[in-house]
Amino acid sequence: MMNARQRLMSIALTIPDTAALLEAVTMLGESEELVEKLWGNVDYLKKGFVDRGFDIGHSETPIIPVMIGDEDKAKAFSQKLFEKGVFASPIVFPMVPRGTARVRVIVSASFSQGDCDAGLKAFEEVAAELR
Repeated sequence: MMNARQRLMSIALTIPDTAALLEAVTMLGESEELVEKLWGNVDYLKKGFVDRGFDIGHSETPIIPVMIGDEDKAKAFSQKLFEKGVFASPIVFPMVPRGTARVRVIVSASFSQGDCDAGLKAFEEVAAELR
């Protein structure tokens, strides 16, 4: 029964996950510093990707899709990023239509500018390797 497709993503949160979420909501209610840092990082990375010629779609969230197109290339791109210390998941069919594969960058308030720069550099290097 736990392998049924209709159960995928429908399992209740664990107690530790729920406690972590409650603490996160409390922290956000106490200060906007983390939210401001998150959106500062999002803006910095979006500009960095665009300045380097990447198509990042039209996301309005802290998740930046770096459009690759070809599914195999998106998977290879993600693997090469991982080898360089950058985790960015490939998103391919059936999650997106065929021919619109992408690598998903999830931005965090915990990133420093140095982290963002290192990630952008890795994207540049992998793009050059896969041309």
